[in-house]
Amino acid sequence: MFLISSLSFGQTEDRTGCTKHLAISAKMNFEDDLKNNHVTIYLRGGIVSVIKDADLLFQKKYSVNYHDSGCVTMGDFDYYKMYNHQVFAYLSKKFGEDWKKELNTNAFGMQ
Repeated sequence: MFLISSLSFGQTEDRTGCTKHLAISAKMNFEDDLKNNHVTIYLRGGIVSVIKDADLLFQKKYSVNYHDSGCVTMGDFDYYKMYNHQVFAYLSKKFGEDWKKELNTNAFGMQ
């Protein structure tokens, strides 16, 4: 047991490269989605849908889609935060800051 403990605690992980890759991937995917008019805001879901009637109006008003992951855990949360940040920057550039008041509070990256 001592040998296993010393090996597992002695290692460090460099996530700098991984984070940079995620950021590039999120940006490229957002740009593709924007070209195809299929911009998505990813939400932290649960057993019950977190998308309400007001969110349907938001989707139509700002030409975006909400994706509720439900009770299924989606891959790397950092990726969805980074993708959403691309969407948030786009919405701010196009519509100003008022959209933030209407955004579903379960969106990754708005906590």
